[in-house]
Amino acid sequence: MTMNRILVGVDTSDSSIMALHRAAEEARMRAAVLEVVYAFSPPEQVTAFPVPPEKGRDRATDVEQARQEYSDKLGRWLEEVDVDLSGLEVEWSVLADRRPSRALVERSRDADLVVVGSRGRGGFRGLKLGSVSEQVTRHAFAPVLVVRESTRE
Repeated sequence: MTMNRILVGVDTSDSSIMALHRAAEEARMRAAVLEVVYAFSPPEQVTAFPVPPEKGRDRATDVEQARQEYSDKLGRWLEEVDVDLSGLEVEWSVLADRRPSRALVERSRDADLVVVGSRGRGGFRGLKLGSVSEQVTRHAFAPVLVVRESTRE
């Protein structure tokens, strides 16, 4: 099966590290581009009561500053995480979206396969499937591979 683009959603949790491992394996086997995506809630959407921007600044500036900070963190995380990305064409992006699942679903339009961890940082520890992976499996425009923590062995 020929694939050109493998999309993996990450949030730096253990589950997303395993998803990144699997996505890298898939990209290597298929000579595909590996696209790593991290989505975050824009500053104006983090709280129920939005804080007005600093005088002289607008929301777009705040969102772009937050995106750059997350992008820097993602770059460092990709360098530090124990995942072999050598020999792969890796693209990564940080998206501002209140619902990470929506960001991944939109990005899946250009993907041949979407890889996500079974659950990320939020929610309840006992859940087998987190809200993001559940929504992505329901709505993605490409096949979805959900990586459970026990599948790495």
